[in-house]
Amino acid sequence: MMPRRTENGLQTTEISLQLVELLVEYDGATLGELADKTDLARSTIHTHLQTLAHYGYVVRENNIYRVGLKLHHLGDYARKQNEVYDIAKRIVTDLADETELEVDFTVEENGRTVALYDATSYSDTPSFLVDGRLFHMHNTASGKAILAEYPETRVEEILDQWGLPDETEQTVTTRDELFADLERVRERGYAINDEEAIEGLWAVSKVVKDQLGRVRGSLNVCGPTYIRTAKREKVIVSQLDEKIRAFEQSITEQL
Repeated sequence: MMPRRTENGLQTTEISLQLVELLVEYDGATLGELADKTDLARSTIHTHLQTLAHYGYVVRENNIYRVGLKLHHLGDYARKQNEVYDIAKRIVTDLADETELEVDFTVEENGRTVALYDATSYSDTPSFLVDGRLFHMHNTASGKAILAEYPETRVEEILDQWGLPDETEQTVTTRDELFADLERVRERGYAINDEEAIEGLWAVSKVVKDQLGRVRGSLNVCGPTYIRTAKREKVIVSQLDEKIRAFEQSITEQL
């Protein structure tokens, strides 16, 4: 889902960014397909694509435009610029080894969540996370764990920007339901995702804070729903608690 256009945004920049996001959403597209999906003239689209291609952000293969690998370089650079990246890499790897499940550390940016680092040692299970994929916050354990720590005004801003799209039959799609769920997260001390974003995915998440009490992200354990039991959930929460204490101690020592 595309964010609503900003009131004061530069139109030419917004068009270029919209085209890049459409190329990602549709896994590449022809000039004609992009024209059909937007209200832009083919000549306008062509000019923007040519400019993006000149700078390496878009490539053309047999009349199909795709995003360029330069974006991978920029994304990798952005991840490693995060102050807690090295800590996250170490903690996530250790927790993945201990749980034998998929583990990631997620941060919020512009009202969406993205895995800063992801690891799995459970070879029988496919990775549910696509490196760098943006997720909505209302239907992920990582997002709900973070939202539960935010003031209501910030939560409302995020919902105004992105809405509550229903990605599975289990997705919460009303604000009243979401706020009730966030209250349960606060009472429980951790967030759960039960097939709300991806069918077959179960996840448990807790936030990580710095010494000033600011949310730096969430530490998350996920796996297939068929392995979920109350006993396993209790064990995972205990493992998360231990790693989060180590994470937050490392932040205090480093920053």
